[in-house]
Amino acid sequence: MDNKGIKVRVFDMEHGLREYEDIKIIRIISKDYNLLIMKDYLPIIGEIDGSVDIKNDSIDLSFKEIKAFYMNSENVFNLMIKEG
Repeated sequence: MDNKGIKVRVFDMEHGLREYEDIKIIRIISKDYNLLIMKDYLPIIGEIDGSVDIKNDSIDLSFKEIKAFYMNSENVFNLMIKEG
């Protein structure tokens, strides 16, 4: 990966693994906190009960009302959405 942005991996049982390159921001809105993750953000792991927005110039994804786990490390963001 070039150093332009974040690589995002989203996994759920319905769609399997999806990968996105050069993401500029990831916004997490959970019931207890809000995060805005950008390039070179500190390593972090957590659980979401809320929503996640993933954006760059051409991608605008929103996952609303989800329960998921996430991990961010070395500009790779992994989102594992719980089933149902």
